[in-house]
Amino acid sequence: MNNNVQIIPAKEISIKTGRNNRTLRVAAYCRVSTDEEKQLGSFENQIEYFDKLIRENKRYKLVKIYSDEGISGTNIKRRIGFKEMISDCESGKIDLIITKSISRFARNTQDSLNYTRKLKDMDIGIYFEKEGINTLESSGELLLTLFSCFAQEESRSISENTAWGIRSKFRQGIPHLNAKNLYAYDKDENGKLIINEKEAEVVKRIYAMFLEGYSLNRIAKVLNDEGIKGVRNETKWCAVTIDRMLKNEKYNGSILMQKTFTSNYLTKQHTVNKGQLNQYYIENDHEAIIPKEIWKAVQEETERRKQFIINHNLRGLSRNSNSAFYAKVFCNKCNYPFQRIYKYGVKKPYWECPKCKKKIDEEKLRSSFCDCYNKIVTDRSDYLPKWRKTIEYGTPLEAIRAIQMIDIIRYTIPFEIKEVTQMILQKAIVYDNKIVIVLLSNDKLII
Repeated sequence: MNNNVQIIPAKEISIKTGRNNRTLRVAAYCRVSTDEEKQLGSFENQIEYFDKLIRENKRYKLVKIYSDEGISGTNIKRRIGFKEMISDCESGKIDLIITKSISRFARNTQDSLNYTRKLKDMDIGIYFEKEGINTLESSGELLLTLFSCFAQEESRSISENTAWGIRSKFRQGIPHLNAKNLYAYDKDENGKLIINEKEAEVVKRIYAMFLEGYSLNRIAKVLNDEGIKGVRNETKWCAVTIDRMLKNEKYNGSILMQKTFTSNYLTKQHTVNKGQLNQYYIENDHEAIIPKEIWKAVQEETERRKQFIINHNLRGLSRNSNSAFYAKVFCNKCNYPFQRIYKYGVKKPYWECPKCKKKIDEEKLRSSFCDCYNKIVTDRSDYLPKWRKTIEYGTPLEAIRAIQMIDIIRYTIPFEIKEVTQMILQKAIVYDNKIVIVLLSNDKLII
């Protein structure tokens, strides 16, 4: 028995679209990686070119030209236009995407393959004009893989060359920094840092409050309560921001270069430089807001507080407490910090060791500090030679403390004043029948 085989002719398929001859909903994707004038010109040309290309083709219907300006192609996290395009593809709004080249679409091989496969599963093709690749064609993925690897390798080479150029400038003492997030400084036409006088007053105040005993959280709260604008012109101060500002050497006129580095050129991950790469320090690079001695004193005080927390097993010193004795009252037996107890039914607040349950009235603490303070005032002439010697020969922090003692301790006080206690009290050690007051100037007084 002979079989009669009838051949049904194949329909005409467009090589460039992978679709039968019908009107296609077409989108274009454009991207440039920098804001440089030359790149921006290329960006505008891309948009104009694809707009004209799609509108002049009778088989194409323009959906939208998606774009990302000044965004790297090594990952998609910040590429808003790209993510919007993929979302519209998932919503069934697009049949074909046209882009200039693989490197404009993505410089990451994994991203290129993941998204082209994802779109191919939805029967959506991508046409890379420069390479002449259509992802719906049989050879599309092989060619795409090869060209994507080339694009990724090119990106790695560009990243390494850029890093080498920046580090070469570092060795010559030429800084590379972004002043957008640097509070109290702007850049002049030559790229040099110049002081923003209004914001500089806030920086000076922050440093002063820190040396007056304010915690990081309390400083942030004061600035927020007063509605003072921060780095991004918002009133959103926090302890981390204050800490970074207090440690930033730029406020003393210096620059430490290569604090961080890009450890992954694809993800643009920044890593803190802990000795992996050379660092470069330039003194007197620009006008200082904070004198170097005060800046050094703040670094010493930062380290002192850090060690104080470790030595006394504290969680921190940053709580917004109504008492200047918070995290400064300790038990002589177990070295535990006392907790302030002020609850319903208790007429007066008291302090208690959570471990051995030793108690002391807050009024007793306050009067003890007041008595110690007044005793120093009475014996002030005996202390003055020591303080003056400390100003001359002590560390920056010791000198600041001595100046504070000379300025503050002049007259006796009838009651404890929170601001004074906060500034000069290091800790109070509670015994069974006495309290030892330790001041930041290293004076110890027993009451």
